[in-house]
Amino acid sequence: MPHSNDVSEPRGVAVDQDPVSIGRMAFLAGDVERAKRLADEAIANDPLRQDAWILKGRSLVCRLDPVGAKECYQQALDIDDRNPEAWKRKGFAHRVDGEVDDAIACWKRSLEMGPEDHRTLSDIANAMDDQGQFANAIEYYERVLDVKPDDAYATQNIRLNQRIIAKLTQKR
Repeated sequence: MPHSNDVSEPRGVAVDQDPVSIGRMAFLAGDVERAKRLADEAIANDPLRQDAWILKGRSLVCRLDPVGAKECYQQALDIDDRNPEAWKRKGFAHRVDGEVDDAIACWKRSLEMGPEDHRTLSDIANAMDDQGQFANAIEYYERVLDVKPDDAYATQNIRLNQRIIAKLTQKR
């Protein structure tokens, strides 16, 4: 199976002419439709372009089509399942679709490939908070602080979760 670097880079195309590079710029500028069209163009030319599948998935999430986005991310993972970005993005699409357990599983898979990313750790902690898994969420917020010690959001949520756990314990 090829490494994600082998399939995610444009082959023999100048970056300023590469549809995925142009599509990323369009996406960042808020032109989601253009980004999707350029991703589709890149996929038509080379269906093994993981970065094109990921860009298309990101565009579909923005169009509130998490099911279509998950299909795109799965296409990217079928090419190479060692791509942490594809796992992260697929997790987000699951989250948008209300599938919290699946989101957490994808994010954890992304972290297995390293390096630990404070945003992914925070996503997991937030999802666990939403499920009432306050003690487990604290563990992930602490890991956020291992990676980004000045993260005030993680510090605040640790304290909040500790208070929630204490109140829940008192009620028993």
